[in-house]
Amino acid sequence: MKTIVRVALLSLLLTACAVAPPSWQRGNDSFRPVQLGVTTQADLLRLYGPPDDRTYLPLRDLTVWSYRYKESGVWDSMMHIMVDRQGVVRETMSGPDLEKEERGFFR
Repeated sequence: MKTIVRVALLSLLLTACAVAPPSWQRGNDSFRPVQLGVTTQADLLRLYGPPDDRTYLPLRDLTVWSYRYKESGVWDSMMHIMVDRQGVVRETMSGPDLEKEERGFFR
């Protein structure tokens, strides 16, 4: 009986961890569930997993969680999600993934 319970708990835990898609599978529509003033950091963790990058904007007092994705299935991009001190999403902004840029405009 204890073994069955342990296996059930382990499978439940693994299922919960497998919810967030890897960055190369994320597309433009992946970020539609994010709602300004509604979505929280806990929601972001559940939907996308830990961010690929975290930054703090001291002048605006916002934390930025950045996630990699493929814009139109082609371009390496980053979705930047700004979160306030209460953990609520206040802004979003997307742009190129500068780590993936080989040369040119952004370097």
